[in-house]
Amino acid sequence: MTLQASISPTDDRLAVRPATACRMLDVGMTRLYELLNSSELESYLDGRSRKITVSSIRAYVARRTAAGAPPVATSRQNTAA
Repeated sequence: MTLQASISPTDDRLAVRPATACRMLDVGMTRLYELLNSSELESYLDGRSRKITVSSIRAYVARRTAAGAPPVATSRQNTAA
């Protein structure tokens, strides 16, 4: 069995598992769930399995690209004085 690193533009899947979405966006699981909690990405449960819609991933990338991808605020505090 081969692990697919990401979805190709010709892939016809409508939804992917969180691990695949992380690879597609090159983010960690924590960041992925931040995007889900802020409604940047759409998902649903199929039984106990979380699925993230590929259309919401593509729309997120399009929004970020169109906005010029300004820096994202993080919860870390700058402690340098």
